[in-house]
Amino acid sequence: MAKVKVINDPEIIKLILEDTRRRILHLLREKEMTISQLSEILGKTPQTIYHHIEKLKEAGLVEVKRTEMKGNLIEKYYGRTADAFYINLYLGDEELRYFARSRLKTKLDILRAIGYNVNNDLLDLMDRILEKEHVYKTEISKKIEENEDKLRGFSNEDIIHTIEWLTLAKLGSDPEYVELVKKFGRALEAGLR
Repeated sequence: MAKVKVINDPEIIKLILEDTRRRILHLLREKEMTISQLSEILGKTPQTIYHHIEKLKEAGLVEVKRTEMKGNLIEKYYGRTADAFYINLYLGDEELRYFARSRLKTKLDILRAIGYNVNNDLLDLMDRILEKEHVYKTEISKKIEENEDKLRGFSNEDIIHTIEWLTLAKLGSDPEYVELVKKFGRALEAGLR
């Protein structure tokens, strides 16, 4: 199994963003599971889970890892094709862009709920910050993916943290990003007064 897989196809990203599929991928991150196990945990019919698994298989995100005989039946255990999937919501696709902005609107609601007086103008600033982060994280993840053979001895957690650190280093060297973050900080400070 790959450590990191970068997803640049907008259609596959949309497929991943569907709630049940996202939850399946999350569960399969921990261990291999059968359709009946996933069905029980997610409270969905086996037919529904099978449909989602087939979509994820077609996209190259899950695969059959092993099979076991249970009486007269063969149980298939599914697992992810990579430990970490990195997606870029800023690929020029309008639907993905809408999704990214709607998630940012939720962050604004959280800020308001904890006492920040912020307006929706902050959304554009947050959007530009996130876009830069996605660009660098995708670039670095691609490099990790290309050097997979050199990383076999390292834990997935350490690799993911390394991606985060390298992204931070790139962002810290980007004057436009630094200025955007400063503006964001000033807007939050003003929102607390």
